[in-house]
Amino acid sequence: MREPANPRPALAVLAGTAVVALAATRWNAYAGTAVALLGVAAAATIAYGPRVREVAERSRALGAAPDVVCLVVLSLRLDPALERATGFAAEHANGRLADSLAAHARESRGTPGAGLAAFAATWDDHLPSLRRAAALADAAVDAPAGDRERLLDRTLAVVVEGSRERASGYADAVHGPTMAVYAFGVVLPLALVGVVPAAASAGLPLTLGGVALAYGVVLPLAVLAVVCWILARRPVAFPPAAVPADHPALDDRGRNAALAAAAGVAAALVASRLLPPWALPVLLVGWPVGGALVYWFRPACEVREAARDIEDGLADALSVLGHQLRHGRAVEAAVTDAGDTLDGPTGDAFDEAARRMRRLRVGVAEAFRGEHGPLARTRSQRARAAVSLVVHAADAGPAGGRVLVAVAEHFDDLAGLDREVRREFASTTRTLQYTALVYAPLVAGVTVSLAGRVSGLDGASALPAGQLALVVGAYVLWLAAVLPALAVGLGRGLDRALVGYHAGLALAAAATVYPVTALAAARVL
Repeated sequence: MREPANPRPALAVLAGTAVVALAATRWNAYAGTAVALLGVAAAATIAYGPRVREVAERSRALGAAPDVVCLVVLSLRLDPALERATGFAAEHANGRLADSLAAHARESRGTPGAGLAAFAATWDDHLPSLRRAAALADAAVDAPAGDRERLLDRTLAVVVEGSRERASGYADAVHGPTMAVYAFGVVLPLALVGVVPAAASAGLPLTLGGVALAYGVVLPLAVLAVVCWILARRPVAFPPAAVPADHPALDDRGRNAALAAAAGVAAALVASRLLPPWALPVLLVGWPVGGALVYWFRPACEVREAARDIEDGLADALSVLGHQLRHGRAVEAAVTDAGDTLDGPTGDAFDEAARRMRRLRVGVAEAFRGEHGPLARTRSQRARAAVSLVVHAADAGPAGGRVLVAVAEHFDDLAGLDREVRREFASTTRTLQYTALVYAPLVAGVTVSLAGRVSGLDGASALPAGQLALVVGAYVLWLAAVLPALAVGLGRGLDRALVGYHAGLALAAAATVYPVTALAAARVL
């Protein structure tokens, strides 16, 4: 294990925790143990949290490697000048990898390699295929035209294959830990609730404090630690476009979230009259918090979904444009044809851009990205980079058209890689999402009801049913918040908006399913 990042603050937290835990133990042994465990977890977070964050940021950054190399390759197809290609990629890509390329390009300005080789060497330990791709791109600059095309094709193929291998290796590595979270963090703990009366009847020293310690501290910390380990190493994340806080779609989210929370509180107070008394705290957490999270994060998710919808048709649009330019048509007519040919959001965006070009007499870039343009509202860095390529291709004439056709093939490669990564985790993510929404609260409701039904078996003193149900309900809500984060992280990389939205849905669903199931099971049993 690497050296801790903040050893002194971690030791200070441990020392303070020891004092508080000893004092709490005099009052209650379980409380003292809980304080000690939480303190150790806090100290470990302070000591190793920055390392874990560094690994997560690096893994997230490397997910953009195919995009960055694609931009370099596409610029070299138009103009075999490496310095211009690295500048173009650094300008139109986003994220830590693009920033690193821009820094190396500035430091190496005027040198033969234009900083590309130094950039690849920086990341060589984590993605060796990046250095091979940089070497191929450098060789393509001075190669004859026919060889250059083959070298550039190979450049992108190398980095795509490297990313694919990383994704496949990661899927194999995390399959066991993910199943362990499901088995030992969900199925087994919830199933064991049903045997609590049997444990009491067998004379085991089982107390409510011990159960609360296990379900309120030990299990949540263990699940959280494994989830952080899994997500920190998630490669090929294809980071979603950042949605700025001043985006018009986010204007009303604060008000809507507050109204949803207030409605959740009111609904919980009304519904609790029909449910067991212990259901009120569960509802007061699940419905207001869940509703607020859904309404707070849904607008950002919709903006990103709109960006993905446009990106899905981008390869077809560039192919149509490329074929039109190859035949000598003007770029304005080519954009119009693309809008007429394509369906869906991509076709609508090109249609709108074509109308702006005719009515406002503006160029391609202004038509797409100018004020009120279709891409001014859509946060798609890839679509914006594609528009820049269209501008350069239009200047190059028929040769630029041939490049756009090749661009379309590259975009298909990247989209295929993204789909392949999601397929690697599709079954796991679906299981985790349904578990958070339905399965976990359903099983918990049945087992809690069963535990209350057979309490006092053989005259043994059982745990209070209401308090046991409340402890298990807190763990169910915890799973409803954490499992969606794991599912979203495996499927698309850790995206705060998607995590918050799905966690809100899961919290509201779990807070409903759990007490309703417990009530129904109690009547049936």
